[in-house]
Amino acid sequence: MKLVINDKSEILAFTVSGDVDNSVEYEGEVPEDFRDKFKSKFYMLADGVIVENPDYVAPSDTPPVIDPSKQDKINVQIMLNQAKQKENQDKFNAQILLKLAGGMK
Repeated sequence: MKLVINDKSEILAFTVSGDVDNSVEYEGEVPEDFRDKFKSKFYMLADGVIVENPDYVAPSDTPPVIDPSKQDKINVQIMLNQAKQKENQDKFNAQILLKLAGGMK
């Protein structure tokens, strides 16, 4: 089994076949419910053995609260980026049409 672990020895991912970048080989005992209960960081490697991580905190389903003024700034930036992308796409389309029209003479 190959394990991907972080600097806190938390198991981020695993594979039983093939290879994963930055993985380490593990040949020890695997908890019976490891595959069923596996979540990134739920298990860790402690003294060469896979154990449940006592510091594991389940990720929150609640999105982070953003200050409305910051959210407004983010929304404006997104709209500006979208407008710039559309402008660039329009210019590109115009260049292509000019090239096509020039090649039809």
